[in-house]
Amino acid sequence: MNSEPSILILDSDEAFATVLQESLQQGGGYRVTLASSGDEALQELSAANFDLAIVDLGLTEPDGATLARELRQQQSNLRLMLIPIEGEELPPELSDLRVQGVLPKPFFFPELPRRVADALAQPTGEGPQPTEVTAVEPEATPSQSVVQPERIPEIVQHMNVLVREINADAVILTSGGSLIAHTGRLSADEANRLAQVVGESWRTSARVAKILGREQLRFEQSVEGGEHMFYSLAVAEEITLSAALSASVPLGLIRHRTKMMAEKLRALISPVP
Repeated sequence: MNSEPSILILDSDEAFATVLQESLQQGGGYRVTLASSGDEALQELSAANFDLAIVDLGLTEPDGATLARELRQQQSNLRLMLIPIEGEELPPELSDLRVQGVLPKPFFFPELPRRVADALAQPTGEGPQPTEVTAVEPEATPSQSVVQPERIPEIVQHMNVLVREINADAVILTSGGSLIAHTGRLSADEANRLAQVVGESWRTSARVAKILGREQLRFEQSVEGGEHMFYSLAVAEEITLSAALSASVPLGLIRHRTKMMAEKLRALISPVP
C-alpha cells in the first residue's frame, strides 16, 4: 500500500500548479494530482481519496469558495488548504468552513513543505474554525492604548490567520493581565490564565528596566517548556499579542509572523488621548 500523502491541486494557473506539484513530489514525498477546473477536480475526487486539496479561491464558474465546499461535501474528511485572492485572509463567507491551511500568492517557497505538513497534521471535519472571543475595555490612563469593542471581530479575524500560519494552539491579545480577545483550541478559562501570566511577565520586565534605569520601550519574550512554546510581543502600550504552540515550529518563523500580525493589529488599536 502506498503510504505517501495524496494531494489534489486545483488551480487554473497551470504553471503555478506544476511548480507546486514538482516541489511537493521531489522534496516532500507526496503524490500530487493537478486539476485546472472544478469539474476536473470533482472527477478526480470521485475516482480516488485525497488527504489534502489545495484550492485557488480565484477560480471562476464556479468560484473557488463554492468549489471548496463541494469538495468537502464530496469527501467529508478532506483537508483543505486555500489560496486567497489577495494576502492571507480568507473571505468572511468561508468563516463556517473548517480549513486546515492557507497558501498565499506569492509565498516564501521554502515554507511550502512546512505549510503542507501543518495542514496534513490538522484535524478534519465540518463546522466553523474553533474560535472563542472575550472582549473587555481596559481601564485607560493617559499613556495607554485601548481596543474598541467594535474592533474585536476584525482583530480576531487577523488572529485566526496567525493561528493557521504557525499552527498555534491559541493566540491571545491582552492588556496588562486582562484578556481582550482569544482564538484557537483553548477554553476561555485557559486563555484567561495565560493572560495573567503575560501580565506578570510584562510587569517583571518593567521592574527590571526600572532597576537598570531604563524605560521599557518594548516587550518580547519566548518561553519553551518540553514540547511547547509560548511567545509574546508588545503591540502597543501594555497591549500584548501572544501565541501558545508546539516547540517544533522554528522560533524565527514565529517571530516573523507574529511581528507582521502585530503591525496589522497596531493599526486597529487607538491611543487614549
